[in-house]
Parts: sequence; structure tokens; C-alpha cells
Amino acid sequence: MNKIAVGDADSIIALAYKDDANHVRAKRISAWLLSAGYDIIYPNTAILEAITALRRALNLSDKAELINKHYQRGAFMVEYIDEKIQRRASQRFSRANSKKNTIFDAVVVETAVEFEADYIFSFDNWYPREGFDLAKLT
Repeated sequence: MNKIAVGDADSIIALAYKDDANHVRAKRISAWLLSAGYDIIYPNTAILEAITALRRALNLSDKAELINKHYQRGAFMVEYIDEKIQRRASQRFSRANSKKNTIFDAVVVETAVEFEADYIFSFDNWYPREGFDLAKLT
């Protein structure tokens, strides 16, 4: 089994949108993960969240469509969330005390637990507070 990193929506957005504050970092981290033999698994909810944020919050319909086309072509390694992960994410979300973090973030965490991931590919500092390492360049 390959080494695993679980990706969050913010990494997809940063990779797709060159004006994102984390664009260059995301490209470098993605390249490092792939060259080091990591599979980057995205919960299907992270892909949906990225598409929605690009279109609705950032008004970038072209980038949303780009991500959607990549998804349709099978460019992402996708984990379709099952009831077990969703229930555990719901429980984790209930314990979270931050207005910033969402149920989608909890799904990323529980996907990382399920796959025993080494890293989470994200720029969100909630994940380290939950005990997970972010993929980053040293």
C-alpha cells in the first residue's frame, strides 16, 4: 500500500486558482507528495466543497468547471464517504468549538483516520490541533 495524504478543499482551490495565497505552496507540496510516493486521496465532499466555493464564494465559475471536468475525467483519487465515516465526522464536528471549521473538515479528518494517512494536504490549522500533520515543505 502506498503512503497516503488526504486532501482538503482548500488544497484543490489553491492548486486551481493562481491568485490564491497558497497557490505556489500548494503546487510545491503536491509535487513533493507525488515525488515521495504519496497517494493524495480526496473525500468526495472535499471536491464538492471546492467546486462550490470556487463558484459561489469566489465567483470563479471557470475554475469550478475546471475542477468538475478533472473530477469527471478521474483525475482525483476519490473516497466516497460511507455512513461510518460520516457518522464519525458528525461526532467529531459536535465536539469542535470553532465556527470556522465545518462538517467537511471533520470528514477530511475521519477519512485520514480511516486510511491511516501520514498527512493532510491543507492549510487549515485545525487539523494539527486535532492531532494530524499537515503536508508541508521543510
